[in-house]
Amino acid sequence: MAYLLGKPDVSRNAALKHLTDITPKLGYSYAKERNFDRGPGCHDSVTTLSPWIRHRLLLEEEAVSAALNAHGSQAAEKFVQEVFWRTYWKGWLELRPSVWQDYEVARDHDLNDWNGDAGLARALSGQTGISCFDHWVAELKETHYLHNHARMWFASIWVFTLGLPWTLGADFFLQQLLDGDPASNTLSWRWVSGLQTPGKTYLARAENIQTFTEGRFYPDSQLATEAPTLDGSPAPMPSTLAFPAPLQSGIPSILLLHDDDLCPETAPLPLDDIVGVALLNAADLRSTGQVAHDVSEFVAVGLRDAVQRLSNGPDMLTCDANPKTIAALAGRLGAQRIVYAHAPVGPVRDAIDDITGQLSKIDEARRLIMEVAIRKWDAGSWPYAAKGFFNFKKYIPSMIASLQQ
Repeated sequence: MAYLLGKPDVSRNAALKHLTDITPKLGYSYAKERNFDRGPGCHDSVTTLSPWIRHRLLLEEEAVSAALNAHGSQAAEKFVQEVFWRTYWKGWLELRPSVWQDYEVARDHDLNDWNGDAGLARALSGQTGISCFDHWVAELKETHYLHNHARMWFASIWVFTLGLPWTLGADFFLQQLLDGDPASNTLSWRWVSGLQTPGKTYLARAENIQTFTEGRFYPDSQLATEAPTLDGSPAPMPSTLAFPAPLQSGIPSILLLHDDDLCPETAPLPLDDIVGVALLNAADLRSTGQVAHDVSEFVAVGLRDAVQRLSNGPDMLTCDANPKTIAALAGRLGAQRIVYAHAPVGPVRDAIDDITGQLSKIDEARRLIMEVAIRKWDAGSWPYAAKGFFNFKKYIPSMIASLQQ
């Protein structure tokens, strides 16, 4: 994929083409090769679909169906499970939204406490003297991508070798990754640190890094030899999810288009009722620090691509997501409601909640109804995320069967 060495083609057409190109590799070869990190421009052991899937320029079910149709359930099992890991993390956090809020509070506290720390500065600039880690910092800043195995090694070194707060590492990833996802990122860092699965941490080992980078790196005697579980509160009990009813048609509507779902034409939205579009780019809200320009630009281009794919997209009136601007556009076009695809727990959801609150204070906007649509994929899978992934994956075949009905 182009983004590994340069700027990506953000369009849905590019995502679908890339899926077609790599489908022959989604069977046994993916399972055999996926753990190897061969470096920038050489990530042929994995699919590199994640930036498109994260923003739903490519749908999870499209990737899963392509693999199953080409290889069958047995050969495609590992790839299918990897797609469902993302779904599982989203469902797990949806059932426990306070974990995201607690992360934000802890992150802000750690940012204050570690402000000006020399060790943190060396890590963020890639000057720790640990060659593999410093390389991954540079690769992340240049390409805005890291192989998943490298992300695990990176997080382990950050926490256990460098002794830095996991929240600040997670924040750094959200600033830099094109596929930075609040659920997958936050919960993966918690898992490495021993907070997600109590008593279980992940320790990066020099021999493992040497093997799966094919000798590019061997940080012998540079890494921590122990990974003690960090202190932290146990995860809360899962809540009960309540999903909205299908949206009625026949009501002139403004579509609130956002980062978390850039494929409105496949969402259960009343497309014929849409008279205008409000564009919410919440990429810069993923961190209180400086989110990389390429990350924000990825979303901006994706938003424009999504509008163009609507039936009357080229002539569609658009505005930014400022509540006063939305209210003015709705009034101009006679819209009676604002509709949007459900946003999982994270900064987009927070931004939509804020927009909803502000609209309620604007006289001309009080008549507007806010209505949300949820995809069958999410509603059919998130309730199974109440426990661990190994319990969740037992239901993958039945989830797929249900989604195909």
